[in-house]
Amino acid sequence: MLYYYFRLLWYNYSMFDLSSPTTYIPTIFLTIVAVFIAILWKDARKNTRENTWELPYFDEIALSMNYLNNNIHPDGRFQYMQNVDPDIIYKNDVYNSLRHAGTLYAMYQYEKLGLETKYKDNRIASSKYFIDRYISKLDDDKYVVVSFPEEENIKFHIAKSGAAGVALCALCNLYEEKELELPVLRGLGEFIRSMTDEEGNVWAYYNLENNTIDTKAEAIFYPAEAAMGLLHLYEIDPQQKWLDTAKDIIFRIIELRKPMNLDIPFDHWSAMVVENLLFRRLVTPEEVIRLKEYVEQMAIPVLTNQITNPKNSYYGAFIDNIRPCSIGTIMEGLASVYFCTDNEQLKLVLSKALSIGNYFLARVQVKTGVNAGGLPNSANWVKPGVTPNASIIRIDNVQHVVLGWLRYQKILNLTGQY
Repeated sequence: MLYYYFRLLWYNYSMFDLSSPTTYIPTIFLTIVAVFIAILWKDARKNTRENTWELPYFDEIALSMNYLNNNIHPDGRFQYMQNVDPDIIYKNDVYNSLRHAGTLYAMYQYEKLGLETKYKDNRIASSKYFIDRYISKLDDDKYVVVSFPEEENIKFHIAKSGAAGVALCALCNLYEEKELELPVLRGLGEFIRSMTDEEGNVWAYYNLENNTIDTKAEAIFYPAEAAMGLLHLYEIDPQQKWLDTAKDIIFRIIELRKPMNLDIPFDHWSAMVVENLLFRRLVTPEEVIRLKEYVEQMAIPVLTNQITNPKNSYYGAFIDNIRPCSIGTIMEGLASVYFCTDNEQLKLVLSKALSIGNYFLARVQVKTGVNAGGLPNSANWVKPGVTPNASIIRIDNVQHVVLGWLRYQKILNLTGQY
């Protein structure tokens, strides 16, 4: 663009009288515009890596990140729910502290993977809101993430082991940025350790009303969320106890789920834990074999359920699953499996699955309007006559899909496919 501008200036200089108002006024206007564009371009280059706009799904990711950013209130609280129909307004009293932390984690990963930093200030402001409202001191060395009854439709205040793990994933970077003290992060780690028994089982909830552990409640993702949080804590505070507990948890998950064969649940958090342990070489050769076998086993049932017929309107989704949020988590997990496995044939299948799965998510993203970038609860939101719940957009829908796209970009980058 600047090239054409200077060509125009030279043309005016050589062909016209620049002292004439009909010539110099447009020329001055164009000069101002050019300077303005140059300033914007320089500012953008500060926050964006050189070839960002060439990345696959960059437009979709940017649209969804803009959605998240636009839904941060001045105090740092997210607007938890919106609707494809902007005339439908929700009170922001329904909320989920764990999902707030997960959204912060997605925003940080967006920066970490080298795209843009323009949302950083808002991310930090939202992190501070999360810390002030939801993180509470339990005792001398433990901190918890509080779930409020009025927000989550529960009977009393509780603390989730999974929420502490996701909070560590989202907040450990703040210590490096000098925005949060280490004792708070260590306190979340100690809470997770107190919720983990000697075998590596992780209890789901802590009752903050009577200060007891709920030993009956179960939550499939909480153990691996807790383990992943401890690995993030270990990265900034390399105490052996954080790593040991994380490993105890993941190997207990494997011990319990491996006998389930093809009925094994797909747990993207546990796949990411395995990837982290392998990448950082924190396990023995014998443990490496067990970890790889686990993630490969977990991937097979999911891959066999994917809709691979291009003529099917749900191409890229799954036979029993057309929910963008859930599919986003599958894309996250399958990307981790890709990084973990040595099976080249499986990698080919994973590449195809990630390609068409992420393509499906791009097609069901809201593209226009005030809620552009949102991901509704169901891919059927575009169809007439569906339930109103299908067109609800939650922040966790968006953040999981963004992470799925980001992790797929990483694979394409490492394999030289862009």
